[in-house]
Amino acid sequence: MKNRKRILKRVFNLSASLLVLGILGLAAPAMAEPVDAVQIEGHRCLVTGPAIISDDAPVVFILHGLGGNAENLYGLIEKMNLPPCRYVLPDAPLTIGDRAYAWYNFQTQDRDDMVHSRDYLFTLMKYFSTEGEEKGHVRPIILMGFSQGGVMSLEAGLNYPGKVTAIVSMSGYIWYPSKTLAHPLAPLSIPLLVVHGTKDEIVTEEWTQKTVKALKRAGYQPVFKEFPIAHQISLDSLTAVSKFLQAVLAHITEK
Repeated sequence: MKNRKRILKRVFNLSASLLVLGILGLAAPAMAEPVDAVQIEGHRCLVTGPAIISDDAPVVFILHGLGGNAENLYGLIEKMNLPPCRYVLPDAPLTIGDRAYAWYNFQTQDRDDMVHSRDYLFTLMKYFSTEGEEKGHVRPIILMGFSQGGVMSLEAGLNYPGKVTAIVSMSGYIWYPSKTLAHPLAPLSIPLLVVHGTKDEIVTEEWTQKTVKALKRAGYQPVFKEFPIAHQISLDSLTAVSKFLQAVLAHITEK
């Protein structure tokens, strides 16, 4: 129990460092694009992107980690420099402090919490992928997240009863492969990026390798990238994410 508490404390400390993001060169810029705060099922989502955007432009969900909130990873948007997209940054459903949220109980890896958060993400995915002027349209969906957000990107992206264009998990994992990958709905061809830091003491190499192996056993072909970093996002790791997503979006445009 003491070891778990020590690990949890490290996660909060690392999350606190990540909130600033300046140490990684990712300090959040002034919000040049319009930003709306939308309440769905009692939880806040920040929504941003060009004021005028086509109905077939992708919607990118960016999911924060343990103890974070919707604002923490806003700075990633400018750094990724993707083609015009709608971005949705939600607060996780579980409140664990002042403006601090979680997707599930980290100490217990609570499966019920994960399912609840996954279902909440399903609601967001359906809502934001169908907003727009054209009736019946569905925006391409991209899920990306860090730490717990990476966990939920995999959990929701692989099991969403609709089309998901790509999944990015940064310092995430699959804790229950027999559950998450029992009957996945995402096609085996889905672009899937798993990013891990070799100095990460929170999400270990063992957890990451088990996740990659579980995905491959299920028939998926994840792209696996490692960087000499701790439990964090670096400019190099974010560049890899950006290149991956730019390639995915270029492929969509070609169709």
